[in-house]
Amino acid sequence: MMLSRGFVQLYTGNGKGKTTAAIGLSIRAAGAGFKVLFAQFLKTAKYNEHNILAQIKNIDMKTFGRGCLIRGKPENIDYKLVLEGVKEVKKLINTTQYDLVILDEINVAVYYGLIEKDEILNLIKEKPLSLEIVLTGRYAPKEFIEVADLVTEFKEIKHYFHQGILAREGIEK
Repeated sequence: MMLSRGFVQLYTGNGKGKTTAAIGLSIRAAGAGFKVLFAQFLKTAKYNEHNILAQIKNIDMKTFGRGCLIRGKPENIDYKLVLEGVKEVKKLINTTQYDLVILDEINVAVYYGLIEKDEILNLIKEKPLSLEIVLTGRYAPKEFIEVADLVTEFKEIKHYFHQGILAREGIEK
């Protein structure tokens, strides 16, 4: 299946649900027969979405990270993993086998300087016309907001994390 025109979607903000929304879109797209590439940056395959998405025909999961940078600073390996990931995603996009590509947490990778925003802007500019791309993560640069066709900001109003509740199995991870 192929879209006649693919758009650029951006999910950003400090609220919970950006990756979850991208997962939902991936499932919907796969259900419609679309081929999906779900590329997660700064994460490892230990998140539970990998358990189910790997079972869904038409969804390919890739991870390019060793864990989120919630605490701590990036190390050389983080730069290397993100750069290799973006190169692999560009190569896969050029095969034109995908209808939807999710770049999960790519905004955070740009924010931490692990990849130049121009690399991602070029990826968007050079994408096939029929390819839909979703960029997720807080700290979206204004240039991503400007180039995107759809921007959704997830805003935290209240979160139990501030009460000392850490990420829970099956809910946040």
